[in-house]
Amino acid sequence: MPWRQPARNQNILFVWIDDHNNIWRIFLYNQTRDNDGSDRIPGAPEGAVQRRFGALPDGGALMAGADPWSPLQLRCGRILRNRFLLAPMTTDSSHEDGIVSGDELSYIERRCSTEFAAGITACAYVDDNGRAWRGIGANRDEHHDSLRRLAEAVRAGGGHAILQLYDSGRLARPDLVAPADMRAPSSIASLRPGAHVPRAMDGDEVVDIIHAFVGAARRGIDAGFDGIELHGGNHYLLHQFFSPRANAREDDWGGLQEKRMSFGLCLATAVRKAIGSSALLGYRVNPFEAEPGGYSLSDAAEFVSRLCEVGLDYIHISMDDFRKRSPQREDRDWTAPEGQVGAENPIEVLSRAVQGRAAVIASGGIRTAADAVEALAMGADLLAIGRAALIDPEWITKLKQDDEAAIRTALPATAERIAAELTMPARMVDYILSRPNWLRREDGLGIAGEGRI
Repeated sequence: MPWRQPARNQNILFVWIDDHNNIWRIFLYNQTRDNDGSDRIPGAPEGAVQRRFGALPDGGALMAGADPWSPLQLRCGRILRNRFLLAPMTTDSSHEDGIVSGDELSYIERRCSTEFAAGITACAYVDDNGRAWRGIGANRDEHHDSLRRLAEAVRAGGGHAILQLYDSGRLARPDLVAPADMRAPSSIASLRPGAHVPRAMDGDEVVDIIHAFVGAARRGIDAGFDGIELHGGNHYLLHQFFSPRANAREDDWGGLQEKRMSFGLCLATAVRKAIGSSALLGYRVNPFEAEPGGYSLSDAAEFVSRLCEVGLDYIHISMDDFRKRSPQREDRDWTAPEGQVGAENPIEVLSRAVQGRAAVIASGGIRTAADAVEALAMGADLLAIGRAALIDPEWITKLKQDDEAAIRTALPATAERIAAELTMPARMVDYILSRPNWLRREDGLGIAGEGRI
């Protein structure tokens, strides 16, 4: 891609790469520097290819090594070929017995047959009474072949396959879990409309659910997955144990923050022991709770610091937009206005807490190469790509080819076209379209609805 002179005072990031894909130089250019008017910035090694990553915000700084196409070795020893991961996205499309559907396999295989360094599956349940979606099952040995097919689909392009595990706790869906079987850290209903009051888990049940996660993790590794992600965000069970809004226990699993951290720490320790030191292990976390009485960003920083002592490979920060300070609301009111909450960006704060002991994944709103560089400059090591890959399954291929103009930025106008053109299960399409203004839609004349991409 030939270099074009940027607007005055605009920072542009360039990376020179040789024929063997080695990074020769990362260069932040500002138009206030002298320039001879040529179409290349002087200094590129002979024969090197110049790759432009796009404009950074005014005054933007670049952290050393913040190249999204560079490899990264994780704590377990595995090497990711670049910094892009396919994010876990709810499909709600498995068979009722938890067997992955053909449509789900097609959805994941198309997106993972590209340049993603790894793919993280939609959350798989570890217990029948912890289902919030008609999703992937990992709680029985009968799920082995289903998980094997899923792992093969995720690894279709040569990337690593990561199985995300969860339990919904008090967010269990009533059509999947009878109200009498709904359990949580405490008998406190969620903020979602019409939420049932769950029963509080007793001590034996807490230990049992840890064993359920361990069993599901082993099944995933045995089926061919390279690693496991524990879903500790989005107000599911692991999140509930850490939240003072959801956990009012007075035993070893609740009360003061030290005890509210104990479930996640014990679970991560048990799973690491079960899957061994050579498998990937990550933990997804909401950076804080915006609801009154929720945990703070500093609380989350302390928690992720403790999690790093367990031997995690990464911390996955769950956010709708990596630039903003507003994590997912528990009430899931998609029409509520967004706003920045808190004084500091969670990526920067949690990266400081991790101190290089694990990789940090940024997520939410990464659509362009410039977005990727900006998120890395904030302190992230890896980038989870969700909505951009929903809209354009070949997003990363076009990005690598420096062809951002060819990237699709809006969903087709009808549900039928979305399913057919984007290889997406019909139930997944229904869920996506139930969230107003979440993604752009095409109409007959252009684009309707700005949405949050």
